[in-house]
Amino acid sequence: MFLDSLAGDAAWLSRYAVSREGQVMPWQVVEQLVRNTHPYSVFMVRAMLVVPYFEKALYELPEDQLTPQALQTLADQAEERIQGGLSPRPLLSVPHILADESSCYYHGYVLAEMSVHQTRDHFLGKYRAIVDNPQVGADLTSCYWRPGNGSLFLDLVRQLTGKPLAADAWVARLQLPTEGLLDKEKQEYEAAVKAGPKFKPGQEVDLGMRVRLVHGDELISDSETDGGFQGACAKFKAWVRQQYFSGN
Repeated sequence: MFLDSLAGDAAWLSRYAVSREGQVMPWQVVEQLVRNTHPYSVFMVRAMLVVPYFEKALYELPEDQLTPQALQTLADQAEERIQGGLSPRPLLSVPHILADESSCYYHGYVLAEMSVHQTRDHFLGKYRAIVDNPQVGADLTSCYWRPGNGSLFLDLVRQLTGKPLAADAWVARLQLPTEGLLDKEKQEYEAAVKAGPKFKPGQEVDLGMRVRLVHGDELISDSETDGGFQGACAKFKAWVRQQYFSGN
């Protein structure tokens, strides 16, 4: 989720979201993205929070009160209390609630998103930039990825950021005025545009790994035998066109 967050940064978009001809995404498009999403980010937060709060209320409900109507009423009450009204995505349509292997699990998304914002805030305070910063990768490797499941989630966050997990950075982001966020994003956009796209059109990309693209048991392409990552991608594109756009 941390890496996913970079795809919304102006610094990342201006270096990686380029056209086939290598043209950088115009600032007007990035600006519209911010204006269309940032003011409404709090709705996403409330939509995440309502699921674990509903589950808490559900599992605290006495067993003799568990009826279909009671569950529907409980869901409506949770939506009204946390989202301010009935949700366009009804709570009881969330699949995590309906399956035993994923029940009491959804709060993990909330905690993970909290850690994303805390991690970003830490890096911005320490290094001032995240995109294409090798120090960020080194810290993520040593503090998050290398320990893996050998360490508790809360311990990983504290180890990297030096603070216990909290929602402070997430809340600060939500409270940031749109114009203030745009000023910050434009500065990062202009600096990234000055640096230029990370990869030129047609340039070979070395991921330092073997990539195999498969469809079920069918091996479509392999970067080791098909001319690197670019060759594997070209072969995969040809396969997709043949399978879905050939008119057969």
